[in-house]
Amino acid sequence: MIKEILISGFLIISTLGYGQSDFSSIDKKSKTVHDSLSDYKEIADYLTNDLETDTEKARAIYIWIAHNIKYDLAQINDGKRYDSDQDIIDAVLKDRKGVCQHYSELFLAMSKSVGLKSYVITGYTRDVFGNIAELSHAWNGINIDSNYYLIDVTWAAGFELNGKYVHKFRDEYFLKSPEDFIKDHIPFDPIWQFMDNPLNNNDFISKYFSKLDTNGTFAFEDSIQQYERNNELVKLENSNKRIIENGVKNNLIQRQVDENILQITNRKYNLAIDTLNVGIDNYNLYVSHKNRQFRNPKLDDSSIKELIENAENGVYAANEMFYGIFSSDRDLNNLITDARNGMPDLISDLEREKDFVNRYLKKWKLLRPFMFLTYGY
Repeated sequence: MIKEILISGFLIISTLGYGQSDFSSIDKKSKTVHDSLSDYKEIADYLTNDLETDTEKARAIYIWIAHNIKYDLAQINDGKRYDSDQDIIDAVLKDRKGVCQHYSELFLAMSKSVGLKSYVITGYTRDVFGNIAELSHAWNGINIDSNYYLIDVTWAAGFELNGKYVHKFRDEYFLKSPEDFIKDHIPFDPIWQFMDNPLNNNDFISKYFSKLDTNGTFAFEDSIQQYERNNELVKLENSNKRIIENGVKNNLIQRQVDENILQITNRKYNLAIDTLNVGIDNYNLYVSHKNRQFRNPKLDDSSIKELIENAENGVYAANEMFYGIFSSDRDLNNLITDARNGMPDLISDLEREKDFVNRYLKKWKLLRPFMFLTYGY
C-alpha cells in the first residue's frame, strides 16, 4: 500500500477544522497575487484589503502560503541558522520554498502585518498510527475574538510520497481547536497548548487524553501575557523551565532544551559584551579627557567622577557576568573564555585610574596640573 506522508514524516490525518464555513470565494481569490508584489506586507495587504473579519484574513493568508510555498526536502537536515526572523522570511519569499520554520514564520509575519494576533509554536507530532515524529515541527497559534486556535500551513501545503514532495493542498489544519490539535501536535512549552489542563509529554506519548474532558487551573492566558512582557532572555529561561517540568521524554525535547540553553548562554554573553562596551566607552572617554588634562572642554569634578564610576560599573558587572556563564558549544565557550581572560588587565588599568581620580579630586586645584607630569601619577 502506498502511503502519502507529510513532509515532517507523519501520515495525513483527516480531521475537520474550523466548523463548516464556506471559504470558497476567499480561497479562489487568495491562491495567487500580482507578480509585482514581493514583500510580505504588500502580499498580506492585497489578500485582506476587502475582508472584514479576522477569520477571513487568516484564511486568505493560509491559502496563499499553502498554495505558493513548496516544502524543500533538501533543507530538512541542513541545520542552517538565520541571523533574524526577517532573513527567514526573505529566504522563503525569494525561493518560494522552505521547511516548517519558513511556513510558520511567514504566516506570523503576514498575519501580524494586518493586525492579527498570532504566534509561532514549536513542538513535535505523531502520525495516525501513533508513531512519534523523528523531527521537531513548527506551526502557528492565533487568537480570534478572544478564542485560541491552531494552524499548520506546512501540513496543508502538501506531503511526501516515495521520497518526493507533492505540492497538493489539504485543508485539514485551519483554526483547529486546542483539544483537537493536541491529539497529534504537542508544543514543547505547555503554555502554547492553549488549555487550562495541559497535557504533559507522558500523556501525549501514551495518548492519555481523558484529562481533556476535565477543567484545570492552569492560567495559560496569564502566562502568555507575562511571557510577552518579558525580554527575550527571560522568555527563554522561563520557557525552558516549563519544558523541563513537562517532562524530557524523548530526544526531540532534549534537543530543544539544549538549543534553548545555547540561546540563553548566547544572550547572556551578548549582554555581558554590551555591558562591557558601555564600561569601555566610558573608560575611553575618561582617558580622552585625561589626556587633555580635563580641559578643552573643561570637565568639572562631578563629571570626572561620573565617567570613572560608569566605567567601573560596566567593567565589574561584565566581569561578574562572564564568570557566571559556560557553554558546551566550543566556539561560544571560546569567546566567553577569551573575554574572561582579558578582564584582569582591564580591571588593573581601571583600578590605577580610579586611584588617580581619587587623588586628583582631593588635590588643591592649583597643584593638579603637576600630577600629569609625575610618572605613575
